[in-house]
Amino acid sequence: MSEFDRCFTKKKVVFLDLDGTIYLGDNLIPGATGFLDYLKHKEIHFYFLSNNSSRSKAAYVQRLKKLGVVTSEEQIILSTDGVLAFLQQQKVKQVYVIGTESMLGMFKERGFEVDSPHPEYIVLGFDTELTYKKLETAALHMNRGVPLLATHPDLVCPTPSGPIPDVGAMLALFEKASGKKPQQIFGKPNPEMVQHILAKHAASPQEVVMIGDRIYTDMELAFRLGCDSILVLSGEARREDLEGLSQQPSLVVESLGHILPTSPSLPP
Repeated sequence: MSEFDRCFTKKKVVFLDLDGTIYLGDNLIPGATGFLDYLKHKEIHFYFLSNNSSRSKAAYVQRLKKLGVVTSEEQIILSTDGVLAFLQQQKVKQVYVIGTESMLGMFKERGFEVDSPHPEYIVLGFDTELTYKKLETAALHMNRGVPLLATHPDLVCPTPSGPIPDVGAMLALFEKASGKKPQQIFGKPNPEMVQHILAKHAASPQEVVMIGDRIYTDMELAFRLGCDSILVLSGEARREDLEGLSQQPSLVVESLGHILPTSPSLPP
């Protein structure tokens, strides 16, 4: 049995990263639509997982639509979902959010005051609209003892021009400025990000595949979950990054377009 067959035989659910896996910048990764068509043909449920908290689910749906991928908000799982669920469980309403207007909108829709002068938590997301004033305000809150939550740990975000600083890099800045670490980091590689999907489809880890371009988030999520994993080299990871790892992905390919074997039995 080939590695492809082993990864996709008797599978119920496939989780796909977005940045660096489905698209890079404003360009769809070659072969992405063909692979999604294959999943539809095989009636395998698929969901898009993103640690990128700079956009809302609606914005992701629209972006994918422009690239020729039709999906729904129900198929988008963001790192922001975990933060919102946590704050709601804690019955918190007063927060200070470092994020884009799109991210702030998601919090406002849930009834949060996002620029509270007396926040119970600081929330750090991938803020592509970052200003020094936001950094200053957050650091002052942290020095007064307000705990920090981070949407995800990604150090960089892949772009066509190269990697750019992401939340993980910003966390290093706050640790240096305050001497404090975040109370909790959400998103991949935390398995709870997808447990509700497994429960929805009554899927065991053996019936799941995780596909992504980062070892320490996408592949680590698969390792922790105990499911098959496919690393694509179209984003952040490079083949040499696999050297010395205690666990290896089930399959390593250049991009989504290289996953499907050449076979007349596959849909065009």
